[in-house]
Amino acid sequence: MVARTPERIVQDMGERRGRGAKLRAKLEKNRDRNWLLALTTHSLGKFAEKQRLSDLEQTLVSAFLENGYSEDELRKLGEASELLSQDARQAVYPARFARLDVKSSYSFDDLRKDAPEIVRSTLEMPNLTAVDVGKAHSERTSVRNLPRLDRRTLAEHGAEFLVTQNPDVQAAPSGFFTIKATQFRCNDETGADFFGSDEPSWIFGTLADGATVTTRSRIFGNVDTGNTRTFNSADGNIWGANGQAQRFPEGQIGTLIQLWEHDHGDPEKIRAAVAAAFAGAAGVLAATGVAAWIAAVVAGVGAVVQQLLAFLDDDLIGEQTFVFHTATLAKQVPNVGNTQTMTRRFTDGDGDYTLTIVTTRTGN
Repeated sequence: MVARTPERIVQDMGERRGRGAKLRAKLEKNRDRNWLLALTTHSLGKFAEKQRLSDLEQTLVSAFLENGYSEDELRKLGEASELLSQDARQAVYPARFARLDVKSSYSFDDLRKDAPEIVRSTLEMPNLTAVDVGKAHSERTSVRNLPRLDRRTLAEHGAEFLVTQNPDVQAAPSGFFTIKATQFRCNDETGADFFGSDEPSWIFGTLADGATVTTRSRIFGNVDTGNTRTFNSADGNIWGANGQAQRFPEGQIGTLIQLWEHDHGDPEKIRAAVAAAFAGAAGVLAATGVAAWIAAVVAGVGAVVQQLLAFLDDDLIGEQTFVFHTATLAKQVPNVGNTQTMTRRFTDGDGDYTLTIVTTRTGN
């Protein structure tokens, strides 16, 4: 199968045709978190048209240029994004952002004004679960037993958000930690089993204290229903660069994990796309300084990565976003050598996978 061009992908999405219909349905279901995607495509469109950029628009464009994209590539992405019809924009973007065009300007000052509404609408999404940390601790609830979204809602959205609230400890946690995906199980491969095996790959992105870490796993070939695969030491690292333990910063840590079925995407471009999306998000966080903002920002990154990798003609199977207070997570693994295991489900109603994640305290 020949890879589709970005222009064809946008047209298919606008006309609800083929794989584009599936992509649009996911974006519509997650509309409230698509504000950062709208701003990113808006900024790339202005760049393609050689329009003057605001401070925020320049930050998003620079994030791509500093992470491996050429000016010509950005112009092509911007031109493709501009092909999306106004009807489709209104369906997939929040109303405030659907109205943006290449003649519009949107700055950090505008975003600070809109931030409270973005945070509110993100936290009210039906596929988001908020956990009261104080209650969880008093009832001795472990990460393993955190609430689960029902399968129908998860499949409809293809994404799930888990956010902890009301931390009972505010100080920076002591100790060194790693967070790592250790294995995954294919509960049901994409499509009919007799048509061939899956070739899944995983994306991990973490944002904390203004710093970002993004990694992409290798492509796992010939994965069939019932298979379990293990991540090696170089793959699956969520916290701790290259698998080396690091201290948690004070405050919140946001993690995005996406599962993709590999079709045509260039592995290096996939890495660059994820890094660019998180770099733009880090710039947004640094410039706005809005409290309670990280959940909406990391959720927003998910939509940007989804669109960028769709432009590379790969298919998203499922997504999980986690926002924890680092002191809360440290309290779950209080002693050196302690581990905490969590499993989460990735599905869009077609493919269905379970990922195992382990947090370990390695030192004080």
